[in-house]
Amino acid sequence: MNTSQTQTKRKQIEDLKLGELDMVYLLARIGNWQDSDIARVYRLSECDVRRVFSNYVELRRALEIRQQHETFSRESLTVTQKRPRKRRSDARYSTSAERQATYRARLKERRLAGSYHPPRSADMDAASSP
Repeated sequence: MNTSQTQTKRKQIEDLKLGELDMVYLLARIGNWQDSDIARVYRLSECDVRRVFSNYVELRRALEIRQQHETFSRESLTVTQKRPRKRRSDARYSTSAERQATYRARLKERRLAGSYHPPRSADMDAASSP
């Protein structure tokens, strides 16, 4: 592999997510991993791994602020991009209260219609004789 290809695949410290920054710091702090192994896994340079370890508090604070700013800007974009709900062109009801009242009346009619049972034909015959 060329060095130019290797450099394009490498991340910068600013490209790390918060969890990745924490893991790089913890692995360097524990000491079971060498800087070269951490750099290979997280695609950083060994110099960046040492910089993360030495400046962890400042880097974490800056990353949290950047993520809050990105989250805020993403939320503002979604609010402004929201389209209004599509309404019927031939609106039957002018208010939601009117629509709800009509719906409740329909339910009541169905309930009453369902409770009415016509008399059986045998009962009709028995009632009409003698």
